[in-house]
Amino acid sequence: MRIRFSEISPNGNRYEFNELGGIRDQEILSLGHNSKAEVVLVKKSDTQVELSGTIKAVPEIICDRCLEPFGYVLETSFHLLFEVSGKNKWRMREVECASEELDTIELDEPSIDLIEIIRQQILLSLPVKKICSTECKGICSYCGVNLNTESCRCSQQANNSPFAILAEYKKKQK
Repeated sequence: MRIRFSEISPNGNRYEFNELGGIRDQEILSLGHNSKAEVVLVKKSDTQVELSGTIKAVPEIICDRCLEPFGYVLETSFHLLFEVSGKNKWRMREVECASEELDTIELDEPSIDLIEIIRQQILLSLPVKKICSTECKGICSYCGVNLNTESCRCSQQANNSPFAILAEYKKKQK
């Protein structure tokens, strides 16, 4: 959903998304049925728009340990400033940035894709290490069995280790 700066009121435009099912990414298998996003756009000038929003969703993602899908409860709020870059932006500016400048996104054209912004904010809110639970045992490194659901049936012998030769050498020394 692309919104042009000319469509935004100085008093603000409010957009609600009650279903975010159309958002897809490698990290996200699906978004829960109760996923919601609310975005408020306020026109600051002809070249600048402020965006504030909240997202409540339960994206289904893959656990990094056991490789099983699980729902991650996500509640986040965000604040961004969009600015259309001018002709003089290429010139050298001060190296030090104020904190509000760090949240400023420069655009080539005066329009914002709200669905893309929501997708990016969901991805930024996901944990770096995605673990389904603190008790997750992961998968067996030898046979690949999910250790949360069943026991490993493979023989994890020391000779599968890269140090097995040293263990054999130590036995011969005795």
